[in-house]
Amino acid sequence: MDETIPEFIRKTILKISMSEMMTVLKPWNFLSENQLQVLNFQQRKESFAPSVVLLCEKCAGLSHVALLDIICTQVLQHQKI
Repeated sequence: MDETIPEFIRKTILKISMSEMMTVLKPWNFLSENQLQVLNFQQRKESFAPSVVLLCEKCAGLSHVALLDIICTQVLQHQKI
């Protein structure tokens, strides 16, 4: 995986509040239910983000991070209204 992809995933995850994290990750549909269950949503975002990157490391591509960004933008836009 290109180095920019994990960094983009990390930065995107850090933009999302932990209370909205599942709202973003579920519709992204990149992580399986088992992978989502493995994640510790009680962690701080700084610890949580590398866990997500690790799960995405092998198969995430540009289209996956683009979709994550779109979903994140939609969720954050609704938060501001």
